[in-house]
Amino acid sequence: MLEINRYKTPLAEIFSEKKKFELQLLIEKELAAANFEQGKIPKEAHDFIQEKCNSNFVKLERAKEIEKEIHHDLMSVVKAISEQCDKFGEYIHLGATSYDIQDTVRGLQLKEAKAIIFQTIKETINIVKELAVEHKDLICIGRTHGIHAVPTTYGMKFGNFLNELVLAKEVLENAKVNYGKMSGAVGTYASFGTQEIEKHVLKKVGLERLPITTQVVSRVIYYNYISALSLIATVLDHFAREIRNLQRTEIDEVREEFSEKQVGSSTMPQKRNPEKSERICGLARVIRSNIQVALENICLEHERDLTNSSSERVILAETSILTHYILLQMNTILRNIYLNRSKIEENLFLKKGSQCAEHLMIKMTNKIGRQKAHELLRQLSSAENFVKAVKSNTTISKFYTEKEIDEILNPDNYSGLATEIIENMVKTLSK
Repeated sequence: MLEINRYKTPLAEIFSEKKKFELQLLIEKELAAANFEQGKIPKEAHDFIQEKCNSNFVKLERAKEIEKEIHHDLMSVVKAISEQCDKFGEYIHLGATSYDIQDTVRGLQLKEAKAIIFQTIKETINIVKELAVEHKDLICIGRTHGIHAVPTTYGMKFGNFLNELVLAKEVLENAKVNYGKMSGAVGTYASFGTQEIEKHVLKKVGLERLPITTQVVSRVIYYNYISALSLIATVLDHFAREIRNLQRTEIDEVREEFSEKQVGSSTMPQKRNPEKSERICGLARVIRSNIQVALENICLEHERDLTNSSSERVILAETSILTHYILLQMNTILRNIYLNRSKIEENLFLKKGSQCAEHLMIKMTNKIGRQKAHELLRQLSSAENFVKAVKSNTTISKFYTEKEIDEILNPDNYSGLATEIIENMVKTLSK
C-alpha cells in the first residue's frame, strides 16, 4: 500500500477515512431511529441524536484522539458521537456489535465501488466492440505457440477480447455485495429481540439482509467480489500481453500511443515501450494475489475471530481501486491504439505462402487424400519459398495451375468466417 496513491482513481474516495466515518455516523443514526420505532429509546433522545449524529457535530479528529486511548476504532466513533449527544449518548449503538456497523458500512462501500467498476467495464466493452467492427476485415497472421499459424483478422483479436470482457462483466454482475447486518454479537438478535431493527436500517441505507449471519456476514460474499475483480484483471492482463507481444520490434504490428514528450528509457533515447500494458500486467498480479487472502478470510473460528479485519482493510480497497485503475488504463490504450498496417501485411506474407498450407491440404484431400497431402506439404514447408516449391512440385501441378495455386495460398482468401463471426457477435451484444 506504500505507493497506492500512484494508482488512485476517484473510486478511492469511497474507501477514504472520511467517507468511512460518515457512513459509520449514518448507520448509527439509522440504528437510533430503528430503536426509537421499536420503543427502545424516547422521542427526545431520538430527535437529539438525529440532529447531532453527523460530521457537522461529530468530528473524525476527535474519534482518532479517542482511539489512541482505547485502541478500538469503532468504539472511538461511538464515544465521539455520545459526547455530542449529552445525556442521550447512552442510546448510541444500543444493541449493536462493532461489525453490525462495520459490515453494513462495507456493504455500502462495495455496492458503490462495484457500480463504478461495472460502468467502467461497460465503457471498455463499447470501445473494444467499435475496434472489432472497424477491423473486422483486416487480415493478419494468426499465431499459436508463438509461431505463425493461419490467417485471422484483427477483428477476431478484438472480438476475442470483447467476449472475455463480457463474460467477466457477467461474473461481476452476479457477485452481490449489497448486504449489511444488524443482528448482534453472534447473529441471534438477542440484544435486539427482533429482526425489525435490522430491516429498518438496511432498508433505509439500501442494502439487503442475509438469511443468517454470525458476528459478521459470510466472507464468501467478499471472496466472490474479489474473484470477479481478479477475473476482470486477468482478462485485461491477457489482452495487454497481446499488445506487448505485438509491439515487439520484430513484430511491430501494434503500438501504444507515445506522446511527443514521453520518455521510454532513462538511458536509451530511442525506446518506446508498451509501459501502460506492462503496468496492467503487473497490477493484475497484485489483484489476483488477493484471491488467496479472501479465501482464507472465509475460515473464521466459531462465530468470528479477528484475523479477517486487518487484511480486509487492505484487500477490499486495494483490489477495487487497482481494478478500476487498470480498466481506465486499458480504455486509454484502446482509444489511442495504433495498428501498423504495412507491418501487419509484411508479417502476413513473411513465410511466403506456407501460412495457407492448410488451405491447400484441404483442397487436395479429394485429390490424393488428407494424410498424403499433409505429409507432402509438410516436406515442402521447409523450402525457403513455399509458393515456388508448391508450383514446381509435379504432384500438385497435376491438379492446379500456377494461378490457382496463387489464389489458394493468398491469405485474403483464407480468413474463414471471421467477418461473419464479428458481425453476428456485435448484433447479439446490441440486443
